[in-house]
Amino acid sequence: MDSPIKNKFDSGWIGFSAGLSAPAITLYIFYLVKYSHLSFQKFYMDVLFANNIVTSSISLCVITNLLVFFIFIWTNRNLAARGVLFSTFIYAGYVVYQKYIR
Repeated sequence: MDSPIKNKFDSGWIGFSAGLSAPAITLYIFYLVKYSHLSFQKFYMDVLFANNIVTSSISLCVITNLLVFFIFIWTNRNLAARGVLFSTFIYAGYVVYQKYIR
């Protein structure tokens, strides 16, 4: 029998928002660990944008969606896992556009 808490967190929107926010949180943690002496705006402009590695860093940060996806799968929250997969496809579309189309 499914508990009400499990059903509450088994939503595509929860997975989608977790899938969108996990890479952003990963990028922010990377900033805190390595470049905390700079402001985040300066880190983005001087490190990521100036070196033309924004897209590469985003594609690396999306790897954390794999962990979020498997956590939802292991806890039988399949709709939330589907939302994470959808947000990963959005990130992938952005990366493909930035690298090959633009």
